[in-house]
Parts: sequence; structure tokens; C-alpha cells
Amino acid sequence: MDTLTQGLLGAVTAQLGFRQRLGRSATWVVAAAAVAPDLDVFAGPLLAAVGSDSDGIGYLTVHRGLSHSLLAAPVIALAIAGLWYGARRWWQRRKGDAGPAPPFLLIYACTFAAVLSHPLLDWCTTYGTQLLSPLTSRRFAADVVPIVDIIYTPLLVLTLVGCAIVRCVRRWDGRRASLAVGWIGFGLSVAYLGAGHLMHERAVSLARGLTPPGATVRRADAYPALGSILAWRTVVETDAGWHVARVRPLGRQPAPPGRVHVAPEATGPWVDRARALPAAETYAWFAMGRVRAAYRREGDKHVVTLHDMRYGYRPDEVESLWPLEIRFGPDGEVRRVHRFTPRSHRGFGELVGDAWDDTWGR
Repeated sequence: MDTLTQGLLGAVTAQLGFRQRLGRSATWVVAAAAVAPDLDVFAGPLLAAVGSDSDGIGYLTVHRGLSHSLLAAPVIALAIAGLWYGARRWWQRRKGDAGPAPPFLLIYACTFAAVLSHPLLDWCTTYGTQLLSPLTSRRFAADVVPIVDIIYTPLLVLTLVGCAIVRCVRRWDGRRASLAVGWIGFGLSVAYLGAGHLMHERAVSLARGLTPPGATVRRADAYPALGSILAWRTVVETDAGWHVARVRPLGRQPAPPGRVHVAPEATGPWVDRARALPAAETYAWFAMGRVRAAYRREGDKHVVTLHDMRYGYRPDEVESLWPLEIRFGPDGEVRRVHRFTPRSHRGFGELVGDAWDDTWGR
């Protein structure tokens, strides 16, 4: 999920009995710890700077890789907990505080809960997370919430605000009250993820019903649209091609009439050659097999475009968010392989407007 939400979830885990014993610094430290796995985002600019990611594929293998593994979480947490424990002891000595320091095990448990929350929350999205790296490079995705969610994130904010408010009420036991609010907010956030799973199953069922009668469904998937779990991008692969629609599981009319778009799957020797390239295989691994091929000819050149069907600028668009283009020369040599974003100029306001229309519009 987005980095802000990851930090907020980490801060919420601190309210589940840790801040009450470790003090207010726990909220800030574990919020930072929860964000730590996302430091791998700097791998992209680094790879580009050294010229080793000219096709835009190398970054895909690094982000949400080892730093997001469940096996790496204990190690990352141990490093952060060690620094935190040492800093607390140093601060105590500087102030001349001879009191007992909090046990290291408690500090480690607090940090571990925050770090572990990061890959688990990312697993709930569609992007794919290498949860068992380095044992396997398989990507896991539950497809239950979008990367940016306007309901889930405010829920975490309200939980933290609620904890802060109850600590200020003098007639209440601030520790117990904040513990109760923290667990209630955390429970609601988990319930929202559970609701996302139910909505996902409903969206998949509706998507199957939108396919033409007699069509052979090879695979049906649903991916939450940007903003919330109220709108979904459904992708159904049939023998006739790819059927893409915007579905609202709770709406009276699940999908607008005439808004189920169909795109054929290109085949042929040029497509086969393109799919066999290492960059294309990596792209298919990243897209978790949901790749549609398109072919066109430009003069004496052959162009194959591979689309990651999980993502589109709008939920019902067949064009993907970041396709991979492979260009062959007239003699069959590979001229260029690159991943690009066709509409990278879109502003924040346009994205917000589209998300609003996808959720509440016709």
C-alpha cells in the first residue's frame, strides 16, 4: 500500500499495548519501522543512474522483494530494535536516570509487529509481494484493497486521533482507554480488509456473468480500483479475447451497459519471439501471468506490446498502465525493449476526478 498508510498502520500497532509501556516515542519509532521495507524504492533511481535498467524492468524485480519478505521481517526488526534500545539507554544515562530500562524483548516485539505489518498489508493489494524471498521469487497478492484507499487510511488516522483524545480525558485511565481504542480501530481495519475479500469474490462472480453466452472462461479476476473497495476492475480471459469491465458489487447495476470492453489476444511468430525474451518473461512474472499481447506493423518494423491486465488508467480500459513494448527490425533483430507509461502527464486532480467517477458515477 502507499507509504503513508504503511506508517499509519505501524503507528496503530504501537497503540496495542506497546506505547502504554514504552512511552510516546514508540508511536514515532514504529511508524518509521513500518515504512523501512519501502526503502527499496531507491533501487529504481540507482539502477537507472548506473545504466543497468534501460528497459525499465530491473526495478520490478527489486521492489517488494527481499525487504518485503516475511523471512526478512525479524532481521529488519532486530536491527531497528537494537538501535532504539541503544538510543534509549544513552538518553537515560545522559539525563542521569538510574531507573530500569524497558526490556529489549518488549522493544523488539513492538518493532517486529510494525515491520511485519508492512508486507502483510502489501499482500492485500494487487501489485504482488515476494513474501517468501529468498526461498522463492513467487509473488503473492490477495487483491482485496487498492494501493491508495480513501476509507482504510482515514480509519487508521481516526484510530490514532481517538487514542490521543482519550489520553487527554483526566477522569479516564489513559492507558486502558487508549488500549481499547487502539484495538477497536485495529479490528475495524482488519474487518475492512475482510470486506474487501468478500467484495472481490462478488466482483469475480459478476464478471463471469458479463461474458457472452457460450464463451469459454479461462480465468476471471477482479482488482480494486483506485480509491476504495466499492469499484473494481474485472478481467476475464476467454477463447474470444479479454473482457474488461468496471464493476460495483453493491450497485443496483453492477456494470454500465456497453462498458464491457473486449480486446483480442494477438498470436503469431513475432508475439512468440517477444514473449521468449528475458525482459518479457520478467514482465510476465511481475504481472503474475495476466499479460495480453498486441501486435502492429510499422513499415518494415514489427512491434509487440505486452499489457499488464491488472492495471488500467480506468477500470474498464483494455490498455494497461505500464505496457512493455518490443520492437523488431526488418531482419528480425531486437531494436528496442522498454516499459513505459503512456499517460504519465496526468495530474493529481484528474486522478482524483476519475476515481470519484469510477466509484460514484454512471
